[in-house]
Amino acid sequence: MSSWGSQSDRERVLEATDLIQLIGEHVALRPKGREHVGLCPFHDDSRPSLHVVTHKGNAFYKCFACGAAGSAFDFVMAYHKKDFAEALRFLADRAGITLTPRAQASARGSGVSRADIRQANAIALDFFRAVLAAEGTGAPYRKLLEERGISVETIEAFKLGAAPDAWDSLLKRIGNRGMGREAFLAAGLLKRKEGEDRCYDAFRNRLIFPICDETGAPIAFGGRKVAADDEPKYLNSAESAVFDKSATLFGLHLAKRAIIDAGQAIVTEGYTDVIGCHQAGIANVVGTLGTALTPRHAQYLSRLCDTVVLVFDGDEAGQRAADRALAVFFQAPVDVKICTLPPGLDPDDLLRLPDGRSRLLEHVGAAEDALVFRINRFQREFEAIESISGRQKHAERFLQELAALQFGSLQGIRKRHAIALLSSRLGLTIGEIETMLARYRPRRAPAQGASSAPAAPGDEAVQPPAASEIAHEIWERPAGTTRARRLAERDLLSILIHEPSLGLEPVLLSDGTVHPRPLAPGDFADPITRRIADFVLARLGAGETFNMQSLLEACPEPAVRSEAGDLYFAGGRICSDEPDGPPAALARAVETLSNCVKREKYQRSVSTCTPEALDHEEQIRAVQEAIERRREQRDLSDAIAHNV
Repeated sequence: MSSWGSQSDRERVLEATDLIQLIGEHVALRPKGREHVGLCPFHDDSRPSLHVVTHKGNAFYKCFACGAAGSAFDFVMAYHKKDFAEALRFLADRAGITLTPRAQASARGSGVSRADIRQANAIALDFFRAVLAAEGTGAPYRKLLEERGISVETIEAFKLGAAPDAWDSLLKRIGNRGMGREAFLAAGLLKRKEGEDRCYDAFRNRLIFPICDETGAPIAFGGRKVAADDEPKYLNSAESAVFDKSATLFGLHLAKRAIIDAGQAIVTEGYTDVIGCHQAGIANVVGTLGTALTPRHAQYLSRLCDTVVLVFDGDEAGQRAADRALAVFFQAPVDVKICTLPPGLDPDDLLRLPDGRSRLLEHVGAAEDALVFRINRFQREFEAIESISGRQKHAERFLQELAALQFGSLQGIRKRHAIALLSSRLGLTIGEIETMLARYRPRRAPAQGASSAPAAPGDEAVQPPAASEIAHEIWERPAGTTRARRLAERDLLSILIHEPSLGLEPVLLSDGTVHPRPLAPGDFADPITRRIADFVLARLGAGETFNMQSLLEACPEPAVRSEAGDLYFAGGRICSDEPDGPPAALARAVETLSNCVKREKYQRSVSTCTPEALDHEEQIRAVQEAIERRREQRDLSDAIAHNV
């Protein structure tokens, strides 16, 4: 596989990438001052913690909760789990930029990488699409799609294909291209015959539905049977390093923008349901892959919209699926609603009726809040029980069910609304409801050697410290320097990061003297600020400015990136708060840090001036030098008192 890209390619791609638009395709952003804010996709964010900056020649993001920070490349690598080369190709393709080819990559070991699996899926996609388009082999599959009412435009949009009725069609294509089998085996496209070194195609005589990531790249495939006696009806790729079905939604790459615009996601259970909705002009629709909606699905969708509508058949299976959705309602910061269709009808069936589109939208509009849906069902069951003891037991079972689903994890207004609703339906006071729910709260077994005290519902395992926490810890406890100096270093560096051009000119101090340059890297004692200062002062010393993209690229360590993002915003606040403008703010910061450095040097020198360590003449000389240094700092009385 060839390697692509150069430094100029990186710069061209960054310049051509609108970071607001890129991140806005994955997270709902809103303007706030000169920035945009949204829910951070890199942690379980319940309030907008992600800030995206694109002014003053900078383009970077920073999360003030988890510390994530970086450029467009970093966002794509972290969000889509790509390496740098994949991120560069993705952003270049997105911007219509042709990368510079470079030398052939060196031979790798036998291990299969994520990039290898992605390439295998891309080759298989081309193969399946070619089979469907072929005049002879594709005819029966095209006829089946036509009977389902799927248009040519929809076939192209969803990249539908077909697997021929043979055991080795894809295998032969791989062999003809001189490619190894391991990546195709890892992707679930080939299977190895048990006990032998022979392989065969995983998909045979099936319509193929590519399962794509948010970028539209294939990460897995679903195959629907064509022959009546084939089983199962639908066959999905096995999970792989690039495919996790509990976190993947079919059609998301086509629905994402519509979901953001509508503030609502409609979730169905089948490929053809999603395709039928999109073809009918209902584009904010995605599908689960043989699973119920999971908390991971809901957490992702909560970053795009406020409401998720789950569409179910009205039969008993649909009722059970709706019950499972209630757990998601409690665990994700998104409103989950239940839409039930008439028994025996799925969205695709309904859409093929003459007034199907309007009927489907009517059902979606009448969707009930997941908790209300479950309470209504409970009430119907409750009223059908005649005995008082039977009703009491049924109510207790229902409250136990809610407690087991972590009702206690609900927060704020959502919890108060839910308890008030339960109170009105059950005929119990709010206090009685809270007492009963607390009684049924599930207890967790303590870990080996841990305290036997029960964990509160919703507690999660302790996570490793975030980048910002690591930066904070290093910041608070670096060796051999005072807090005053650390704050002075931070202020100076933050101003230079926010206003780099200030560092190209001499600094006019308050006493009228001119400081030739804003100190040197060695004057920064804190390890993180010194790491950032190495880059900043080197660029300024060479007579060059810089932007946040270049700074973040030069500082790959997460803690340093997080601190650089914090410094940028701190510099903006300092400069805007200074009545005499940014140059005065820089002069004040230079003076403060210079004085801190001098004070620490003085204190260290004084600490060595002891009778045990020096003879009489050396003591006198050391004290005189210390006094002169303190005179320079305009604090002579303190110097004399300290040494006397």
